[in-house]
Amino acid sequence: MPAAVLAFAALIQVSLNGQITTTRYTVGAITFKGNSSVSSRDLKGVAKLKEPRLWNTTEFNRRSLKLDAFNVRNFYQTKGFLSVVVEESFEIQRDNSVDIVFKIEEGPRSILRSVTVEGSRLINDRRILRLLGLRIGRPLNLTALGHNYALLEYEYHKLGKLLFSLEHSYRPGEDIDLTLLINEGRDVYIDSVIVIGLETVDTLFVLRELEFKSGDRYNSEHVLLSERQLFETSLFSLVNIAPSKSSRSGDWVDITVEVKEMGKRDLLIEPGFAHIPSSSSGGEPVSGIEGAVRLVDRNLYNTGLRLGLRSTIDLPIDAIVNRGSVPVIFRSDLSFTNNWIMSLRAPNTVRFFVDRAPELLRVDEPILRYGVEWTGLKRYSEESILRGGLRWTRIISDRMTVEEQQQEQQRSISLRFRHRELDNLITPSDGWSLTLDSEVVGWMLGGTHDYFKLEFDYRRFMPLPRGRVLAFRSKIGRMDRLNDTSPYIPSYDLFYLGGSTSLRGWPAQRYLTIEQDGVERPVGGLIKVLFSSEVRIPLTELFGIDLFVDGGILAVSLSELAEQFDEWKSGEGWNYGAELTISTPLGPIRFYYAIPFNRPEGALVNLGVPYAF
Repeated sequence: MPAAVLAFAALIQVSLNGQITTTRYTVGAITFKGNSSVSSRDLKGVAKLKEPRLWNTTEFNRRSLKLDAFNVRNFYQTKGFLSVVVEESFEIQRDNSVDIVFKIEEGPRSILRSVTVEGSRLINDRRILRLLGLRIGRPLNLTALGHNYALLEYEYHKLGKLLFSLEHSYRPGEDIDLTLLINEGRDVYIDSVIVIGLETVDTLFVLRELEFKSGDRYNSEHVLLSERQLFETSLFSLVNIAPSKSSRSGDWVDITVEVKEMGKRDLLIEPGFAHIPSSSSGGEPVSGIEGAVRLVDRNLYNTGLRLGLRSTIDLPIDAIVNRGSVPVIFRSDLSFTNNWIMSLRAPNTVRFFVDRAPELLRVDEPILRYGVEWTGLKRYSEESILRGGLRWTRIISDRMTVEEQQQEQQRSISLRFRHRELDNLITPSDGWSLTLDSEVVGWMLGGTHDYFKLEFDYRRFMPLPRGRVLAFRSKIGRMDRLNDTSPYIPSYDLFYLGGSTSLRGWPAQRYLTIEQDGVERPVGGLIKVLFSSEVRIPLTELFGIDLFVDGGILAVSLSELAEQFDEWKSGEGWNYGAELTISTPLGPIRFYYAIPFNRPEGALVNLGVPYAF
């Protein structure tokens, strides 16, 4: 009897709430009413429920509807409509589609008329407003104020003000006079440093990477730097550094360093898309498929020294599509990396390498390189690094005589500076990067050749409405012999253009070519200018369209560069086109169609992975 009563009660509950059903409802039309200041298109962009598109439909549920009402209200508040009211309703149609209506009462738009900062001593008012994103004469965006609070908090934590707090007050209306109440708090100092999570790694390898010690004033910048340096050891899969209340009276905190060790050794198989380095040191990278096998020992004989053995096979896509052949590139290296030299923190790597690659993708004339390289790294911040290196390379080609093969070698010193502020390293939508490369071959180091090379690379990414991105890339390169008596720079070191990462209207490395012995050979230059611009347009989560324009110049002298600039103005060296992108977990695949400005009959269909830049 009790079981029957419970079953009957459950049936009544289900029928009342209507929660159990096999009917699937889909989203139909979405309508906004009362939105005079914000377009319906923009509001549909922030909603998760979407109207049907071709064969794509979105399943309807009330929870998502409530969430979309919140998203619409939050979007309005970011525009300064602080008292906006959003009411949602829906109606089920005969075909089980659901029409949705959002009724909006916008209310007045609040403009920031003034800001008064009280309690700040260490950071000036102008910087506080900049960190919080507050601008006089602009709509008051409380959402952004909440998000940017962490930026201001971080600045105070750098100064030891771990107990910093911020409150704000204002009277609602169209003109807002905002008051910020800051409590900086007292200086906080570090009592004990506690390391937990170690199993096999010596505590020394943790403590020496920390930029703080007991007795120091707390500094959040030093904490973040210490976390990054611990990750750079490759010994740990997790690093978390956090303050906690100390048993010591006064303004003291304990710092707990929690780590989780990685396996000491790993055998890794790493397939993927890649920008494969050109067989010419001055050529642009080549889009391709890469397969790598890597053996890693992260703590060789418990010394903190990392050993890496890596072998890769690269298949350049440009060559597969345009040449009908598969010039396989083999690379292998053995490396030893350490973050310390004696008691000095100086990340450096010694690498022994062997490369075998077709010269400029000519499968009949491979180049064999082998040698040793030392590189050192200086990191100025999360965004800025300086890398320097010394390299000795022996080069062997089938075109060389036995005597040339015995003599051909390069000794070089290089320096690279990179500053990068990007929101995403694979698919950036906002930010910029700057890279300066310099190299001197020979000179005091000796070797077969004596020349210098300089390269400048600047990239800018700007977000556009509806997820679109405007991207620019400019690249300038210059190389020359160190003196008139130096040997000419070999073909495998010159600048080259053409291919899916530079001038898309030409095959890889073949912007300029000559006919030689019945074979088309690429022609390089001592001066390089490359410019690319594209608009990246997402269509769905999987597909996108890019519209692009590329321009480039190769010259052997400044006088020839001036002449080619005149030809550049008339369209020589330019191409335009479009590409279809397909998103994959390894990065986008690009199918593009590129048309040279002055040679439309030479239009080119090609593949590229991932983005051109």
